[in-house]
Amino acid sequence: MIFLTYNDNFSGIYKSQVVDVCKFLQKEFLLKVKLVAFVSIRNYSAQRRLIKSNYFNSIVIPMFPKVRFWKLNTIVLFLVCFFLGERKVWARGVFACNMSIYLKKMKLVRYVLLDVRGAYQAELTEYDVVEDDKVRNNIEQIEHKALTESNVQLAVSNKLVEWWKIKYNYTPVKYVIIPCTLSDFFNCGFITETEWLSKRESLGYGKDDIVFVYSGSSAGWQSFKLVDEFLYEVFSSNINVKLIFLSNEIPKESKIFKAYSDRISTKWVKPEEVRNILIIADYGLLIREKSITNQVASPVKFAEYLACGLQVIISEDIGDFTDFVKDHECGQIFNKQLKLEKVPFAQKIKNNQLALQYFLKEVNINKQAYKKLLDAIN
Repeated sequence: MIFLTYNDNFSGIYKSQVVDVCKFLQKEFLLKVKLVAFVSIRNYSAQRRLIKSNYFNSIVIPMFPKVRFWKLNTIVLFLVCFFLGERKVWARGVFACNMSIYLKKMKLVRYVLLDVRGAYQAELTEYDVVEDDKVRNNIEQIEHKALTESNVQLAVSNKLVEWWKIKYNYTPVKYVIIPCTLSDFFNCGFITETEWLSKRESLGYGKDDIVFVYSGSSAGWQSFKLVDEFLYEVFSSNINVKLIFLSNEIPKESKIFKAYSDRISTKWVKPEEVRNILIIADYGLLIREKSITNQVASPVKFAEYLACGLQVIISEDIGDFTDFVKDHECGQIFNKQLKLEKVPFAQKIKNNQLALQYFLKEVNINKQAYKKLLDAIN
């Protein structure tokens, strides 16, 4: 089977949702999975090195420049499938899926599995993630074709499936829900309270400090302006509040960075090092504006925060996760009445166990969902 990605750069997300999935399918279901990655020609060498070093059984191909010419990559994919003799494609995203559907119509590919991580039409409309009018004008047709002509669909949230029904009159026949799952880096024993306190102290945090962490970027859907306003208010009212800003770019015009830079630690680390940073904090921030993109999402940061024992401060209507927080009492819903205090270590252990129970690929509910997907293309 081919696992196909298009225009995705290697990152922590790619590691957990692509590389780790390929390894999981090989280990648990004894499948031979060839990763075929179309990447930007501008950083082809670096991406090829990263992808192949993490998953040797891969082919990394420079894609035709500009997303508007995505169809041209079908020619190269045709040659790959022809010479490999592979007839099943696990396609990540609607562009990879449409490329595979063209080969299905040519009888070269028999089965196409659509792996969907969000609402593409909504994302392009709400946040201009692709600055190309032709792509934006055609994305609804591209997404509809992927949903209706693939053999089976993987959605990351129930809210995403509900949106498909409303937007495309989607009639589900074969689909499964698998949330964005944890990377292998997070599946390890939790530290003791003594180790946790020692680690915090070594990084300069006192016993009375309340440590927040923001892990993400300043991309539109991540709504950093809301985060900035919230933190400015919290910082102003509590001198014990500190922030770990886990990103590679400090947002311009940030109020908290201008006023409280001495209480902010900015870090940018490799994916395998993220856990060691997150685990020292008390609260993980997942504050986002109300948009379709966010309402159907399954941010992997949610599972990572929980795995590191953090209480999650989350906005209303973030995929299925807002209800998860309410049901499992593993955080607080973002509003004006937040009760911010030190998180008991027993709660941190509980949150870690929740993450391992629901967000590992190997747990029974997710493993059975993967099995259902594979049964649909056999």
